Amino acid sequence: MRAVDKPREACGVAGAWGGPDQDAPDLVRNMLLALQHRGQEATGIALSTPGGLVLQAGNDQVAVVFPEGRPVGRSTGAIGHVRYGTVRAGSDRPQPVLAGPAGSRLALAHNGTLVDAADVAEEHGVVAGSDVTDSETLADLLATVMTRHDIDLSTALHRVLPRLTGAYSLVLTDGDKLYGVRDPHGFRPLCLGRLDGTWLLASETAAIRAVGGRVVRELEPGEVVELDGLRLRSSRVDVVEARQARCLFEYVYFARPDSEFGGRSVYTVRHLAGRTLAEEAPPPPTGAPQELVVVGVPETARVAADGYAAQAGLPVVQGLIPRAGASRTFIEPNQGARARAVRTKLAAVPAAVEGRDVIVVDDSVVRGTTLRAIVALLREAGARSVHVRVASPAYRFPCCYGIDTGRPEELLAGTTPDEDMTAALGCDSLSFLTLKGLLAAVAGDRDTVCAACLTGRYPTAVPRSWPVPHPPAAVGTTQGL
Repeated sequence: MRAVDKPREACGVAGAWGGPDQDAPDLVRNMLLALQHRGQEATGIALSTPGGLVLQAGNDQVAVVFPEGRPVGRSTGAIGHVRYGTVRAGSDRPQPVLAGPAGSRLALAHNGTLVDAADVAEEHGVVAGSDVTDSETLADLLATVMTRHDIDLSTALHRVLPRLTGAYSLVLTDGDKLYGVRDPHGFRPLCLGRLDGTWLLASETAAIRAVGGRVVRELEPGEVVELDGLRLRSSRVDVVEARQARCLFEYVYFARPDSEFGGRSVYTVRHLAGRTLAEEAPPPPTGAPQELVVVGVPETARVAADGYAAQAGLPVVQGLIPRAGASRTFIEPNQGARARAVRTKLAAVPAAVEGRDVIVVDDSVVRGTTLRAIVALLREAGARSVHVRVASPAYRFPCCYGIDTGRPEELLAGTTPDEDMTAALGCDSLSFLTLKGLLAAVAGDRDTVCAACLTGRYPTAVPRSWPVPHPPAAVGTTQGL
């Protein structure tokens, strides 16, 4: 099931390798728990054993597939994955992916989306079926190249990856070493850590700290790290003209606030975005300013709401609370059912909002389903007026790089004129943070981030079959095809 309204990260990855005193699969499990927000539909761990690579996986959350107190298995090396499903064929299968004869050559965990994996694989005689994912295709391609040319995984990575277009943060193992790879654009995060004699890899710095590890650094765009015991070997994917394009929505929505991305604290970015939003879209004039309050949409918008309130000199109240046991809102067959699903996730607090003018701060608006239902909940709870402030620009275009946002016709800002969005959401006023304001919070510029979902300008070529703008809106070229 795909999640409603918010963009959903395709997955999170983790790996551990090294010290004999550490249980690598258990470390990976605990890092995956810290990455659970990036994927709640499936999880898996592949571990290196004397008999070869072994995969344990299931279509559920980490604590269900790998319960506390039940060992995954002893090993000095393991990789893991948490997944959110997308609309792509075969995407309901858990990762990591095992490839090669009887799954013996390698295990791969992938965060991102490859634009042309099937085309590149076909050049090497690897035919991807209609139900095969880009991750599975890449794993099969690497295993085939290793076998056909009698080369190791490191050499295969350097031979295959320069031919590919798209987003990939990879954690892999051939049973002897741990590998981490970040695509030349740096779309998705991947971090390196250390715990005693064990190397750690994870999608977010918070996951490394969650197991007591020390964050060493982020992998650079295009970097390949090869980890074996105490040794680290670093090299680069040989691709020219690949500008940096780290995803802005890692800061806005995906990453934990206690993580860093691009050398920037996610918490700091969200707080500054909220403060800037208050400057660009100040509170509306009301007849009773003492009754004007700020409400953050749980959970990812709370930091931005704090920043907005601090800049505006207004109180923050807990006007919305998550209902116990509800972690996600899912796709339902019609709009009414979707709105009802939101009500199973959130509840308004009448004592906090009744008789007051409410400024609702959200991190983003994609389909509008959740926010529309939230506005209705606050009105039912007695809010006198509801004013929406969004701590990111309007989300107008779908993502090609590993995020499930739906087709263009499903995006509120992509189908609704700006002047009509207030009425579409049922609020009294609506304002978005400008791209300039978000870039200032990120301390970046258009040449170092990916803002394709906001501008329609994609950093790489995209297939004609994808439901996204094409040249002249899309920019970039496919490398080496």
